[in-house]
Amino acid sequence: MRQAPSMTGLRVLEAVLRNGSLSAAGRELCVTPAAISHRLRSLEAQGKAALVRRDGGRFVATDAGQRVLDQLGDAFQRIRAADAILSEARTKTLHISASYSFAVLWLAPRLSQFRDQYPAIELHLEPSHSPLQDSDANIVILHATHPPDKSGWTQLCAETCAAVARPNHPLFNLPKAGPADVLGAKLVHITHGKGPELGEFTWQTWADKLGLSVPVPSTVLTVSAEHLAVDLVLAEDILTLVNLQCAARLIGEGRLQVVPGSSVETGRSYWAQVATSGDGHNSAAHEFLVWLQAAFRS
Repeated sequence: MRQAPSMTGLRVLEAVLRNGSLSAAGRELCVTPAAISHRLRSLEAQGKAALVRRDGGRFVATDAGQRVLDQLGDAFQRIRAADAILSEARTKTLHISASYSFAVLWLAPRLSQFRDQYPAIELHLEPSHSPLQDSDANIVILHATHPPDKSGWTQLCAETCAAVARPNHPLFNLPKAGPADVLGAKLVHITHGKGPELGEFTWQTWADKLGLSVPVPSTVLTVSAEHLAVDLVLAEDILTLVNLQCAARLIGEGRLQVVPGSSVETGRSYWAQVATSGDGHNSAAHEFLVWLQAAFRS
């Protein structure tokens, strides 16, 4: 007796062809791209036919794969729609995985605003140095030059960094304190070991962008996250580079002060993506993304 095709395998096939990539299908179904690939190979082995092929960097259906899709019709779309109806009766829980310092400095102090607007949504915030690896996330917020793939990401804001210190730092007593004076002061550097593509911005890069001829000190205090550097700046006479969007609240409260002329565009941005689960569309995540975009504009 012939074995029926795997429902999970069919679900994977539909997700890969709809999204065009293993990684996007994996995020939707909350599994790794390797697991997606394995399910596809198993389904193809069972049917003894190739079901997908690459075309211009995307996965598309072979003739056999298209025939399978035609027979499936809108079955999985109907399943997702049915779950969306059922989910309205359930308490909505939103799991947010966000770049660590963004979560601590910018997002956490503003979450009460979201809760005031959406009291029925339960929030779980996970600050992370690797938000893409959080398989439980309904929404991912990433600090990077570019998102890892082209589809499904929303740019929240382009990043501008500046040198900051507490307002009573001696540097601000100079007649015309500026960027060149910064490099003669005690500095704290931030490195998480993931490189510039994932948000790392060095004092040397900052100096190069400003065209400074003053040498960058070879020995600086180093921490692994921006919010740790901010804590040090608030506690002693030291300077750090900070994302002005993340530090806006502290600057507005007068707890941090920007060195005049030290602001530069880093080429990095904050990106957000709603990661709908295999169980259906997560309306809470979309509501959060709309709120997030409005909060950045305000």
